[in-house]
Amino acid sequence: MLPIFFAIAPLFLLIFGAAVVQKFRKIDEKTIQIFNNFSLNFGFPALIFLSIFRANFSGENAKIIFWNSIFLLEIFGGIFLFKNFFSAKMFRTIFICAIFGNVAYLGIPVLTQIFGAEILPDASILIAIYIFWIFTFGVGFLEWQKNKKIGKNFWKNLAKNPLLISVFAGIFFAIFEIPLPKILHESAKMLANSVTPIVLIVIGLFVGKINWREKQNWAPIFLFSIFSLLILPAIFLAQKIFFKISIENFAPSIIEAAMPLAISPFALAEKYNLDENFIARAIFLSTIFSIFSLPFWIFLLKFFNF
Repeated sequence: MLPIFFAIAPLFLLIFGAAVVQKFRKIDEKTIQIFNNFSLNFGFPALIFLSIFRANFSGENAKIIFWNSIFLLEIFGGIFLFKNFFSAKMFRTIFICAIFGNVAYLGIPVLTQIFGAEILPDASILIAIYIFWIFTFGVGFLEWQKNKKIGKNFWKNLAKNPLLISVFAGIFFAIFEIPLPKILHESAKMLANSVTPIVLIVIGLFVGKINWREKQNWAPIFLFSIFSLLILPAIFLAQKIFFKISIENFAPSIIEAAMPLAISPFALAEKYNLDENFIARAIFLSTIFSIFSLPFWIFLLKFFNF
């Protein structure tokens, strides 16, 4: 539990620090908008491109790619069954947040703690799988919701979307093994490394404005945290057992499926009219709960020799 706590602690330090600044300095919306625009147009595209570019799409990873993709698409599809239970804004929020676990910033330290540094190639594949489906199918759906129809504007917006461009650019460079000049690689790496602290600061600035005494808003966030931390990985595990697939190779996948909500949906919130209040609280609560849920999954997998 202690290694997980230390992996999570820097997230909260930045969030709380920014929240305190917001309480005393009242950072204006224009500054926050600048941070968000940087994240969406520069930071996240660089992070997405490098994550996919570094992945190994060899045949030996075919099963991992296939079953994780099936799992993510099942969750996307399953969310539609409950569409009528939510407002349009909340449905968009749940749709993109349901599978948007913190598979990179938190996932990599946790996986290396469990499996050692040799797990890094598999971790890169898992991150690439999540990024691909989230920023193609997921963001594509949000773009469709924004335009309300598939027409000229829809395809135009997709073609210009830097998040989608970075996904396909990363796949192209990875599959054809095109080397990236060192100067471009280092520049992209600098942008990728900058986006996490910037978005955490933006979340903290938003958290500084939240009225935490509104208890009625916490019930759906609590349910969402239970869903993402316990139910989703349980679905993944049950599916593998049902199809009599060896769990050993999928233990890292199950751990990644159990990650708390990532910070990226918050950066997408304004552009796609998502519920910022829900997302900020869900990041906060699910990350705290993961201090206890992740050791549970680690113990379970080790107990059954997975």
